[in-house]
Amino acid sequence: MAEAPLGSRFSQIYMRENALLPDSDRMRRRLGALYGQFHDRSSFGNALKAELGIALSLTYESYHWPPLIAKLELRDVLDSVTIRWRTITDSYEDRRTRARNVFLVQVRRVFAEEQVRYRIDELGGVHFAVDTDFENARIAAIARLGKSRYAGVRTSYEEAFATLDRVPPDGKAAIRAAFFAVENLFRLIFPKAHQLSGAEVVKHLKPAVDDEFANQKPAINLAQKQVAAFCDWIDGAHFYRHKPGTEEPAQPPLDLAIYMVAQAGAHLRWLATFDQQ
Repeated sequence: MAEAPLGSRFSQIYMRENALLPDSDRMRRRLGALYGQFHDRSSFGNALKAELGIALSLTYESYHWPPLIAKLELRDVLDSVTIRWRTITDSYEDRRTRARNVFLVQVRRVFAEEQVRYRIDELGGVHFAVDTDFENARIAAIARLGKSRYAGVRTSYEEAFATLDRVPPDGKAAIRAAFFAVENLFRLIFPKAHQLSGAEVVKHLKPAVDDEFANQKPAINLAQKQVAAFCDWIDGAHFYRHKPGTEEPAQPPLDLAIYMVAQAGAHLRWLATFDQQ
């Protein structure tokens, strides 16, 4: 995927439904408090109105940013970070650069500590912490699991992403949470399954796949390969499931953990089709 342009506002690159984006009341309050620590508040207020179409009724000197930021749409909150960076100015270039760098450090700290899966680039642009494709996989899976029946599945899958937001990222916990999400859904669909394992997949899912794609070649051949790949994913995840009496495994490489969590989203979406049938 092509790199997102630096310094662009979040909403200009990633248009997403607010309900599916990571949000945090603490993040909003902390950003609002941070905005007031820099000069040129009137420039910031003017820019918010001009760039985002936000109606601000208070005088610039009396802005109390935390409650104002708390009321904005999430896309505007994320855009406001970039606009605030741009409006930190000084007649001396060195002082402006230092002030902007301080702002970047503080915003990165807020994002990391509140675990909201965003990052800020060196020109003030806000992006997803990993990448857009990874976030798209999460959104697609969560959107498919919208029914109340899947509440526990969604919680476990969101936990997988939350653990990747920790400092440092916890890939081991992410793989475990992703596994639990898939296992939860698998056992909802096949209540007689004792656990999520290759043997249980062959016993319960494979017959459903064979029935679904009977007399549809090459679709059934592809689907059977997907079942085999699903079994391999399960076996791989088991390497990071700590069992009593065994040594705790080391952290996986981060890229491998991200890959496993992304694959979990694809498995969730595919499994849900069998449940919804």
